[in-house]
Amino acid sequence: MDPRVYVAAYLERTYLAEHPELTAAARELVHDDIPQRLEKYASSAHAQALVAYTNAHEHLMQQMRVIEDEADDNEFDRKRAQLFDETRLVLFKIAETDQLCIDATLVGLLLSNISIDACLGELLKLEQRVHRQLIDSVPGFSDEAPHFWDKQFVAERTLDNGDPYATAAALTVPEPTLIGWLHTLEALAQMCLASARYRAAERYARLVLRAAGYPSHAEGTVFLALARLEDEDGFFAFAHELEAERGDQAAAVLDDSPWFLLARTLLLYKLGRRRPAKRALRDFATRCDGGAFFLLNPTYMAPYLPVRPQPRTSWDLSHQAAWDADGIIVDTPDFVPWAEAVDGVCDASERFADRNGF
Repeated sequence: MDPRVYVAAYLERTYLAEHPELTAAARELVHDDIPQRLEKYASSAHAQALVAYTNAHEHLMQQMRVIEDEADDNEFDRKRAQLFDETRLVLFKIAETDQLCIDATLVGLLLSNISIDACLGELLKLEQRVHRQLIDSVPGFSDEAPHFWDKQFVAERTLDNGDPYATAAALTVPEPTLIGWLHTLEALAQMCLASARYRAAERYARLVLRAAGYPSHAEGTVFLALARLEDEDGFFAFAHELEAERGDQAAAVLDDSPWFLLARTLLLYKLGRRRPAKRALRDFATRCDGGAFFLLNPTYMAPYLPVRPQPRTSWDLSHQAAWDADGIIVDTPDFVPWAEAVDGVCDASERFADRNGF
């Protein structure tokens, strides 16, 4: 989740609690003003740490785009390493000042030049610490509740004819400790997927999916993990779960999801069912802008800091899905040559490349 979103929501909740006398019109003005001027509303040390993290994260992402667009091949690695070192120092100071600024610690870890196993170990320690803080310090948090908020706690805050899910979402977004925990779980899921710990990746991703109001594509991690495990029953049972949960939005999660479509292709291919695998691949190439190109042409993607960024182009999600699946594809060396030989896939790739200047 974009830090400016959840930090602004936290500052708004705090400000309104301190100013109960505000009229509805004044509350609306505050709601519009806070995202533009976070510093003005950061009155506590914790709020100031969150704002400092927001600024550091935005600077990091903006400078990464500059380096990707402007640096030549000889300068790219040096400039990126320098940016990471500078940002890590800033984040360390923020985390040292306020241990409740979870994302400062998390992104600092992800920027560290350590092995994936060492990073996983540090992430596990962070997840355990943050989880304990949630249990001890956040009223209403519950491991047992469907969306991590105690049922009675939600009911007391749901208006007549209101939606308990919407209430749970409204509780999640302005709670930085919970967002930091979800970010940590998502980072664990992605790192477990990248290091062939597929059951662990599935478990962490499923935890992320339980949260209300937290945007993610954690279902993509589950689909890819189950495809790699060749767990056909689990794969389609999970798809049916999502259909039941999302209702009218299920098509966006399945039929238009590059993760689902690519994972389904990989699953069918690995099971030796070539004919349905070809149909699944054509679905992926047709429905997902850039899907064929990024499958056949592995293309650099900026690290997830801390989680998958929101898409900026029509093909960002296809790029992310192919990037997430890279370890599985490499582990299936005959898959890409087979995909390249399927009618229409190379043509789709070349049309995309011509259209977008690749």
